[in-house]
Amino acid sequence: MTGVLHLASRAYTARPWRNGGGVTHDVVTVPAGAGDDDFWWRASIATIAAAGPFSVWPGIDRAFLLLRGELLLTIGDAGERRIALGAPPIQFAGEAAVAARPVDGPCTVFNLMARRGRSRIAVDRWTAARPSAAAQILLLAEQPTTVRVHGDALELAQHDALLLTGGVPTGLEFDRPLIIAEIFD
Repeated sequence: MTGVLHLASRAYTARPWRNGGGVTHDVVTVPAGAGDDDFWWRASIATIAAAGPFSVWPGIDRAFLLLRGELLLTIGDAGERRIALGAPPIQFAGEAAVAARPVDGPCTVFNLMARRGRSRIAVDRWTAARPSAAAQILLLAEQPTTVRVHGDALELAQHDALLLTGGVPTGLEFDRPLIIAEIFD
């Protein structure tokens, strides 16, 4: 049976970015209590309030998805590109030189990181449940959403999440699109 853990956004822990350039709110870290040097994977919601570089994370694969605002993003030598709401997720190596510049005020992003060689990650928006071979699946609500798991209705506030272990349960339903982070061991 699938395990379900409700992660309420009001309980997320705020902490400064590794490079001191901003603040992120931890949604979940696996294993629980792990630090920067020993997490397997972690998810957070970060605010990008000013132009600047991303923290460097050697050996970490990263993915992020814009939740609010619009930004200009540069990864390595690829040049600057505009990222707007609804854009597909961006994946990059943690050691890459990445910089962002908000267009018209602060932006909010969903950030997913995994230790390379330990876990693989994928991020997407789902409008309906679908099969997944992931060991763990994180469902993040962009707006208040009702999720049905094992016949129970769970009310998620904006930025609340559910962590599912053991696969996608039969009969999983939700009334609004969700951000889905798949974690493969």
